Amino acid sequence: MTSSDLHRRDAVTRWPMLVAATVLAALALVAWMVLATTAGPQPVFARRGVAPERSHAPDDALVLAGSGSNLPLTRALAAAYAGQGAPPPVVHTSVGSSGGMRALGDGAVDVALVSRPLHPDEREHNAYVPYARVPVYIGVHSSVPDVSLDADALLAVYDGSRVAWKDGSRVIVLQREPGDSSHAAIARRVPRFEEVNERAYQARRWRVIYDDVGMNDALASTEGSIGLLGAGDIPEHLPIRALAYDNVRPTVENIELGAYPFHKDLAFVTRGEPDARAAAFFRFVYSPEGQQIIREFGCMPLGVAAGESSP
Repeated sequence: MTSSDLHRRDAVTRWPMLVAATVLAALALVAWMVLATTAGPQPVFARRGVAPERSHAPDDALVLAGSGSNLPLTRALAAAYAGQGAPPPVVHTSVGSSGGMRALGDGAVDVALVSRPLHPDEREHNAYVPYARVPVYIGVHSSVPDVSLDADALLAVYDGSRVAWKDGSRVIVLQREPGDSSHAAIARRVPRFEEVNERAYQARRWRVIYDDVGMNDALASTEGSIGLLGAGDIPEHLPIRALAYDNVRPTVENIELGAYPFHKDLAFVTRGEPDARAAAFFRFVYSPEGQQIIREFGCMPLGVAAGESSP
């Protein structure tokens, strides 16, 4: 066998090995990409380093970001404010209350939107400006026959010991992510709810939803489902309704009377006192027109009427 024949034989032998190695490397890369993108839900506010970008807004625009519970009402207020000839505020998609506070601290936004009380370390140097109290609804798919739950029934649903509605249909619980403000509002009023809810998280018992829009969609598409909602009125076009709690309906009137216990406050937070742009927008929110918009969204206006000082 000649030297050239040996080279050709070696090349033929090496070629399948090279192809196999290339295919394996490609498969490894594809597997890494799949794992990187499907290892679990990664909501915006859970991603490190993700913050709204001021570069997407005009230099003079008021930029707001934070809790998804605040967004529908805040966007309606911003649109009405701009309709009076003011520069349109920019309201970013949900980054959560904590994400909004981080963005505020980083200077990425002018106003954080929060639907929970500030943590002690968040209070220093920040101005907390509440503007609406919103009912936290125990939402269900319209197929659910029950009309009211009490504390024991609610706990039984979330701990998995109650598996059926009164007509025998299956109970399907939809949880929000840990730290969600609607779950916190229930926990403040129902002893053991926080403990039961946390055990359900640890056991991965229920599907977890990461924003109010997602919860609306999940409830509307899942017969027998139950989940918490806290962004104002339930959209009328969806097959969702709110349960009563201890036979008390979740209305603004019942919140004002102190009869319905589950609610949370929506607030603006600024770094120090509000600047001229923020103060002008806040004044509109507290105006008769702003207060009317808040009520139209199924919320109770806060601020001056609640004993807070107006900006």
